[in-house]
Amino acid sequence: MPTVNAPITHTAETAELAQLAENYLQQRADMLTTARPTVEAASGRLRTTPAMATHARSELAALAKKGLRYEDLDIGYTKARVDIEVTSVDVTDRTATLRLTDHTRLYFALTPQEIEDGSPECEESSLPRTMTFARGADGAWLLSSDKVDEAGGLPATTEVDEAGFDPAA
Repeated sequence: MPTVNAPITHTAETAELAQLAENYLQQRADMLTTARPTVEAASGRLRTTPAMATHARSELAALAKKGLRYEDLDIGYTKARVDIEVTSVDVTDRTATLRLTDHTRLYFALTPQEIEDGSPECEESSLPRTMTFARGADGAWLLSSDKVDEAGGLPATTEVDEAGFDPAA
């Protein structure tokens, strides 16, 4: 369940936005695992604007390919766990902005003995993000954008490196 920091009034609307954000991020992380859903199944679980749906589908496909490449290198992940911490929320009648920290754990395919011998059980990342939402015609919130708020460095495993990604690979 998403957590919300103290200064934010925890309303049903904030909880709904946080759940949409966490579901979206979980679908992205799941694409890297050996138990990944199909792109169609994952994208069908998202509540997004039409433009974001196109972008999300492209990124889900890229993450699935990335997961397959990791498996080929014998560093595949067996499962993913995403938790979010909401740091601020701004809501108007038609739009909402959610600032959060995405805490993701990708679990390696290791035996209990390997973990006992000191191998790390998972890869962890924490990314600050800004997500925006728009109200659909039916009044439901739809994710309209997702932006990682980081300056430089290597992208997290759960991100698509746009500059280095070759969709044909």
